[in-house]
Amino acid sequence: MFLAVAQAVGSSRPTLRVIVDSSTEMPWAQLQADQVMAGLHLDLGLALAEQLGREAQFLVLPRKRIAAALTQGQGDIVCALRPQWFAGPFDWSQPLLPEAELILSAARAKRPRTLTDLSGLTIGTVNGFVYPELDQALGSGFVREDAPNAGANLRKLNQGRMDYAVSNQRYAEFQRRQGVLSLALHPDFVLSRHAGSCALSRRSEVKLEQLNQAITALEKSGALSRMAAAYR
Repeated sequence: MFLAVAQAVGSSRPTLRVIVDSSTEMPWAQLQADQVMAGLHLDLGLALAEQLGREAQFLVLPRKRIAAALTQGQGDIVCALRPQWFAGPFDWSQPLLPEAELILSAARAKRPRTLTDLSGLTIGTVNGFVYPELDQALGSGFVREDAPNAGANLRKLNQGRMDYAVSNQRYAEFQRRQGVLSLALHPDFVLSRHAGSCALSRRSEVKLEQLNQAITALEKSGALSRMAAAYR
C-alpha cells in the first residue's frame, strides 16, 4: 500500500484520501510506482479537496482491496463508480461525469446486435470487476476471460487472441486517439449509459452533503466539463 500525498509543505489543512484502483489507465489515471501522476482521478481528487478545504492524498490499491479499505476508513472516497459495481456500506454522491460501457467487437467476428448474441462467446473482462448487465442477460452464458487491466484486453484484440471485450467508452476513445486500439472494429455496442459517482466511507470526516456541495460547485463553475475535455 502506497500513499501519494499532494500536500503543501507545512499545510495544516485536513486531508481528503482518494482511493484509486491500481489497474486504472489513462485517461483516468497514469500510475507510476503506485503514484498517481496524471489523469481524471488526479484532477478530480485535487479539485474536490480544494472545494472541501482539504489537501488531497491518493491511495493506490488493487480493486479487490478497495471496498475493505473504504469500509475500515483507510480512505475517504473512490470515484467514477456505480453502486451496482461496488457493493458495500457506503454513501453515494450525486453523479459526476456521463459515461458508457461498451462491447468492443473485432470486425473479423460476428457483430453482436443484442446481448444474447454474446451468449457462450468469450468476452474480455477485468479481474475484480462486475458486469451486472451481462450477468443478468447471459447468466451461465457469460464467459469471462479476466485480464489484469483493460489495456491487456486491447492487446489481445489487436493480436487476434480475442474478438470481444468490455470497455469504458472514455478509455476506448482515448486509446483510439493514441493509436493503441488500431484494429478494425464493428460499431460500438453500448452496454449501458450512466454517470459515475463517488463512494464515501461512513468513517470519513467528510459528510455526504459536503461532498455533494463540492461536486455541485465544480459543475456550476464548468470545472468538471473542462476536466473531461482535457482528455478528448
